[in-house]
Amino acid sequence: MKILFIGSGCACRLPFVEYLFKKKIQEAEVPDIEVESADMAMWGVTSNESGIPESSGPDKVGNLLNQADFIVVMEGRQRNFLTRFMDYSSWNKIHLFLDYCTSGKEHLVGSVCGDLDYQTQDEEMTNGCMNLIARIKAFLKEHLGEKTEISTLITA
Repeated sequence: MKILFIGSGCACRLPFVEYLFKKKIQEAEVPDIEVESADMAMWGVTSNESGIPESSGPDKVGNLLNQADFIVVMEGRQRNFLTRFMDYSSWNKIHLFLDYCTSGKEHLVGSVCGDLDYQTQDEEMTNGCMNLIARIKAFLKEHLGEKTEISTLITA
């Protein structure tokens, strides 16, 4: 299974969440998970005066999106942007990371780079990673069914 994390240029948040997720997925002993990240800036994304992201072209986006089983975005505007390059039937692959955090989403709306409570953000992002892993386990159980020994997917 391939999981793609997408950020928007913050030098701290995307690498931090990716690192935490990789650490937690390894601790949870979930097999065959490939994690990749991409920054929307690499696709030439800019914001116009209305704040709506624009891209220099879907050719930079399509390949990564098509290969991913789960796409995790840091902000809702990123989800909206990605839907421009995907079939409607694939939109369910896009997951907003903040939806997996347990409380106080407003604490994470800014950025890990800002003057926010780092301890709280670490806890929230760790919880978000753990909840995302639980969702991935459920997905694997649902889609792999009896092909995979479920006990390997569920941690004690």
